[in-house]
Amino acid sequence: MDDTLPDELRLKMLKRLISAQSQKKEERDAQPVDPERAVYSKLSDDRALELVEKTKQLYPREYPAVVSVLYEMLKRGIVDKLDGLTVLAVLRRLGLDVRPELRIKFVKQGREVDFEDYVK
Repeated sequence: MDDTLPDELRLKMLKRLISAQSQKKEERDAQPVDPERAVYSKLSDDRALELVEKTKQLYPREYPAVVSVLYEMLKRGIVDKLDGLTVLAVLRRLGLDVRPELRIKFVKQGREVDFEDYVK
């Protein structure tokens, strides 16, 4: 006996599956999404978080526009995660002068040491 389904039944099941998937997508799209929360969830490193927080402090009026630009980039699939370099590039393109904190590491013989140990 053949285990395949008739074409009519297979077509009917496929239509039901497609309609169920489209309903799920509509429900997902109908739910309001907080852009700021979405952006913060996609920040991948400490530098990105630092830059976004610094932008919030230095430019409180422009901050919503920055968040909306970053959210649109995530929503459209331009980027999957936001790293420090990407956030910095977006801020520069928007004309905001936000600079990350300068961190200098001293490495001697493969391990990180203090400045005094590095000089010795």
